[in-house]
Formats: sequence, C-alpha cells, structure tokens
Amino acid sequence: MKFINDGLPDLIKKINFLSKKTVLSIEDRNLILKKIAEAIQIERQTIIDLSKDDYEQAKAQGINESLLDRLELNENKIQSCIHGLEKLINLDDPVGQIEFAKELDDDLLLIKKTYPIGVIGVILEARPDAFLQIIGIGIKTNNFMIIKPGVEAQSTCNYLMSIVHQILSKRQIPLEMLTLLHARSQIDILLKEDEYIDLIIPRGSKTLVEYIQKNTNIPVMGHADGVCHIYVDEIGDIEQSLKMIIDSKVQYPAACNAVETVLINRSIAAEFLPLLALRLDQLQVNIYASQQISRILNRDFPSPESWSIEYGDHSINLKIVNNLDEAITHINQYGSHHTDSIITKNAQNAEIFMQQVDSANVYHNCSTRFADGYRYGFGAEVGISTNKILPRGPVAIEGLMTYKYHLVGQLHTVDDYVNETRKFKHSI
Repeated sequence: MKFINDGLPDLIKKINFLSKKTVLSIEDRNLILKKIAEAIQIERQTIIDLSKDDYEQAKAQGINESLLDRLELNENKIQSCIHGLEKLINLDDPVGQIEFAKELDDDLLLIKKTYPIGVIGVILEARPDAFLQIIGIGIKTNNFMIIKPGVEAQSTCNYLMSIVHQILSKRQIPLEMLTLLHARSQIDILLKEDEYIDLIIPRGSKTLVEYIQKNTNIPVMGHADGVCHIYVDEIGDIEQSLKMIIDSKVQYPAACNAVETVLINRSIAAEFLPLLALRLDQLQVNIYASQQISRILNRDFPSPESWSIEYGDHSINLKIVNNLDEAITHINQYGSHHTDSIITKNAQNAEIFMQQVDSANVYHNCSTRFADGYRYGFGAEVGISTNKILPRGPVAIEGLMTYKYHLVGQLHTVDDYVNETRKFKHSI
C-alpha cells in the first residue's frame, strides 16, 4: 500500500493533464452509459452476492444499523441505478451549452458557455448505489472522478469499477477518467492536491464531512447533517398526514432526507398526537418527546439528547409549538438546511413556511424522502448540498458544470470605449 500512496500524487497530476485533453462527444458518453447499464443488468446477481458478502462482513464487525442499510445493494437499488443511468442518457448534453450571448458592440460578441469542472474527488462511506450514480454523472459531464468508497463496500465497488473500466478500455478512453482509491490513508494525500483537484464531494457522516472541510484547501461541496423536519400545521386529511410522516421516517430511515423531528401545532395536538404515537408504536419507532407531549399522552417519553440529532434509524423527536413562526424558528435554529416540510391546508401558511425556512428543499404536503436527484428527474446525484451558494439541493449534472466567458472581436481595444470613440451596445 505504501507504493500506491507514494505514486498517488503523480497519478493525480496525470489525471489533471488528461482531464484537459479528453473531450468525449455526447454520443460517446451516452453509449458508455448505455453499456454500463446493460452490463449491470447482466451482472446483477454477482453484484448482489458481492454486496451480501460486504454486508455480512460489516455486520460481523458491529457496524451500526444506519450504515448497514446504506451498504446493502439489493434488487430494488440496482434497478433504481439502472433507471438512473437510462435517465442520464436521455438528458441533454450539459457540456458546451450557451447560457447567453450578448453583443457588446458591432463584431464584439460575449458568450457564456458551460464546461466540465475538471477533476473531482468524491469520498463516500458505504454506498455502492451512490458509487454508481457518481460514475454515471461523471461520464455524462465529462469530468474526471477520483472516488474513495468506504472500505465496507470495497469488494462491490471494485467489481463495479472493473465493469466500467472494461467498457472504457474497449473504446480506448483513458481509465483515469474514473479512478478508484482503496485505502483510508489515500484520503489525506488526496486532500493536499489542491493544485490538481478542483472539487471535493464528501458523502457520509458528519464526522467525515467536517474532517474533510478542516483538512483541505480544495473547495468542498456537500452537507454534514440531514436533520429534517415536518411541521404539522392545519390538517385536512388525518390518515394521509399520518402516512406522509411515516413515509418520511420509516420508508428508509438511514437516508439523509428521512425526517428526524416532527413539530405539532398546539391547536391540533390533543387530536393528532395520540394517533401519531399509536402509528409510530405499531412500527416500533422510538419516540423522544418534550415534556408537554408526555403530559398530553400521559406517558413518560425520554427527552431527546438534542434537537439537532440525526438518528438515521427508527427514532424520532416530537415537539409541540405554538404557531407557524415558532416552528420556522425551531427549524432554522436546529435543522441542517437540508429538507423540511409543512403539512397544512392553509396555502398562505405554506407559502410563508417555504419562504422563511432556510433549507435547500422546502415542501408543502410532501414526504421529505422526495429530496433526491433521481426523484427530481435529474437521473442521479452526487450528493445534496446545503450551501447557500450554488449548487444547492440535489447536485446533478448541472451542479458539476462550470462556465467560461468567450469574447470574440475584431482586434477591439478598451481604449476606444474609454475615449468614447466607440460606445457599447450591450444587446442580446
């Protein structure tokens, strides 16, 4: 492994060089995606078996339930990955798009045009499905990706990358377009290569993301927490409201977009809380609640360790708030700016909620589990960004593009405009 680490800086330099020289046509990129989808379909049972081996080894090592859920690559997840790749194929080419063209003056044309970012390092924990999404988006956007998956998923990811490399090799495309790292020690080397790596995307725990942010000069995109909320305001359909909350918590509790705290308006608490608690009990969801809720339900619930906690399992916080304003204040204080939803029949309250909650995804009468690039119709995502600056929310192909300003003239000089020999038109 020392040899691999010693050679990694030179490999990264090579990747950077190749990223500037390798420009694949959209036809080539889409064909590669098609071949990958077909190969995964053919090899799906082998992939599932390898994933099961990874899962059992991780389980034997005492890996927590949340990480185990992410690690498993089952039939449904594989089919979702295939659909995502097919969706990417059908999307327009993100490279070389003209975002605007403006005539500054006669024969002086300014064009804003999209380009790949270049070299992107992606560090993720045990997520073989995310690994496939990252590969797909990297190819579609013509970016070069250096990917370090969690050691728990190493066997599955090794096999997936071998499939992809065979396809690239047959088309004589540099294998460095998609590079797989194997050792944790390589992460620190990766983080030091700010001269050759343009962006780092972490997908994993808060500890992982914070470590990366503190130990690199490379721009970092992503989110550290998935502390998502639902505020129950004015109920129109009780049964569907309950179903929506359960979907947000139980459908896939390990996901970063699973709800962690439900806020209930005081005016409906006496009616709604017993029904919600019963449903959560039936599904064996651990309830942590404020003392007010314990009194209303005449039951001694443990208080949450923190209102900012991300459980990632079958646990949830419940709290009563007096009004919409208090709910918004709580979410902005304790949330992670990821995904927050309001259940209400009051359209005005919904609009205020979505305007004032400072999150990348704000919903009205929708499960928080919709916060996903595939469900948004993006084909796939490399992660969800909670940054205020762009990109924000599920980061798909547009989020991995940058742009250049092209200015084409006829030997124009600025001095002519300073001396007012010529004047700008600035026409579109």
